Amino acid sequence: MMKENFEISSSLAQMIVDAAKEVIGKDINFIQLDGKIIASTDSSRIGSFHEAAFRVKEKRNIVEVSENDAFKGTKKGINYPVMINQQMLGIIGISGDPEECKSLGFLLTKITEVLIKEQMIAGKVHSLDELRSSVVRMLIFENEKENAFLKEHLQHFQYELEENAFVSIIHVNGLDNPSSLPAHMHDILLKQGVKLFTYLFPNRYAIIVNESQYKSVIKSFAAYFDSLSISCSIGIGSIGALEELATSYKHAKLALKYALSKQVFVCEYASLDLEMIMESMHPHIREEYITKLIGELSEEEITLLHTYYKYNLSLKKTAAELFIHKNTLQYRLEKIAKKTKVNPRDYHDSVKLYIALLLQTL
Repeated sequence: MMKENFEISSSLAQMIVDAAKEVIGKDINFIQLDGKIIASTDSSRIGSFHEAAFRVKEKRNIVEVSENDAFKGTKKGINYPVMINQQMLGIIGISGDPEECKSLGFLLTKITEVLIKEQMIAGKVHSLDELRSSVVRMLIFENEKENAFLKEHLQHFQYELEENAFVSIIHVNGLDNPSSLPAHMHDILLKQGVKLFTYLFPNRYAIIVNESQYKSVIKSFAAYFDSLSISCSIGIGSIGALEELATSYKHAKLALKYALSKQVFVCEYASLDLEMIMESMHPHIREEYITKLIGELSEEEITLLHTYYKYNLSLKKTAAELFIHKNTLQYRLEKIAKKTKVNPRDYHDSVKLYIALLLQTL
């Protein structure tokens, strides 16, 4: 049964749209029944009014928007009612060409439904795993600390949270069947002494670990995953007090993005520097800079630049990695210079290109 008068918080809504965008690849908005956008992957739209949401509420059905501003505060896309047990809790929409978005609708609504139902486990917990997931989600999405629910139920895991802890996100690479992940990873995490974790759709786990376990957890995961031939990447968030775990989760997501872009096993937020500054930039400014610097380059040219910077601008090592002649590499770099109007072999220009590549990974 659904908890009576259950409401979608802005933090839960933001978690839903972020998770959906990672799977779907398009901007997602979550709108209250009064038409206010409370969460969006386009931060500039949060707090604005979305007229099409009223049409969804009235029809209790899907509403397509074929042109920007066809309704007040709307962009092209499709908007879906969020229904749980025949009760409408809000509206969620995909921005983009309605014809392209149609095929993504089922996946979007399923992701939304799964994440909402997890949050509705409040008063009555049916298993330790449900309890474990609820505690973790409460800490990383709701900024809770002094909560009776937390104090009462942590004892079930025989685990005591220290004053300082951190969040880590484990991303399993190349997963053919996401539905098999939770059961498999569940046992692995418990064997590693991790008591607080939750599954994040479609192939991730968020874990909460005490500060005293920081180094040992990283070391044990590296050895254990390697022994099982499981390919994964891990983002380690910042260490902080329990009420700061929501921030640690955001930092873990940034570290994971970097780990995935560099194809490394683990990245610690504490080790990032320039990436931290760039993450604070407004998304539109980031996009403009990326488009201006490398928007005309092909995927092959982008890969070449990544390799070039990987080997610290060494022509010899870059050519060897790409299996091309050094002269061919020089020709391709000159071609990139003509396209971008910045020269990868000039120190100051190469910094500009490097920043554009980093921004593309955030």
